[in-house]
Amino acid sequence: MIIGFVQTKGGTGKSTLAVNTAFSGHMHRKFGSIALVELDPQGTLKAWWEDRDEMGYDPGKVSFHHISSTQKQVFQQGIKSISDYNELMIMDIPGESTGKLHTRFACAYCDLVIIPMRMSTNDESAFMNNLYPIIKEIIRAVPEKKGQFKVLPVFTHPLQSWQNCFNYFDDILPYQVSCLPVVFPARSVYENFNRRGLNLNEYAQLVQSNKKFTHQVGRAIEDIEKICKTIIKAGKGNHGSN
Repeated sequence: MIIGFVQTKGGTGKSTLAVNTAFSGHMHRKFGSIALVELDPQGTLKAWWEDRDEMGYDPGKVSFHHISSTQKQVFQQGIKSISDYNELMIMDIPGESTGKLHTRFACAYCDLVIIPMRMSTNDESAFMNNLYPIIKEIIRAVPEKKGQFKVLPVFTHPLQSWQNCFNYFDDILPYQVSCLPVVFPARSVYENFNRRGLNLNEYAQLVQSNKKFTHQVGRAIEDIEKICKTIIKAGKGNHGSN
């Protein structure tokens, strides 16, 4: 199964979601091998992974791959090679204002494209002007891709009604794109858990003597597990059992 976190604008939580999806308990129970792939030439996740190596953290079932090339044939071959040797591949796609080469590839190649998106007119405009034309083009060429594009509401208030979020996206999204029935809440823990190469589960162990932080990270882990279960269910709905 190949999952891509795709959004042409930055700051929507793609990398945080990709990292913690790859290391989630649900994904580790479902898949024997997991590849976390970064296509961003800036190498944000690459630096994070190097910190992990330096600190000696156990990667478990997860392998990391950074493909910085912007040459289409080079990164296509790299992705295909990685996918051949892993049961699950999770791709973190960079925000792209021009060209959108990686975005186009991910939308065409992934089994499921997850689009992190805020409830805001800025995100709505960016989606409609930049990402939606690519989605339309791909579905026009390959009608079977319809149903593979899912918006994930992000940075929602933890106490906000999920149904209100879903209603918002039901109103603004075109028919080719649907909203996942889960949200990614705004929590301060997502801004600092990854120092020194940590994932959420490792951060939870680090702060276990602090009740306040332990509660916060526990809620965040619950968020990610719910998101992972929803993503896998959505993938099965499109492709049968994986």
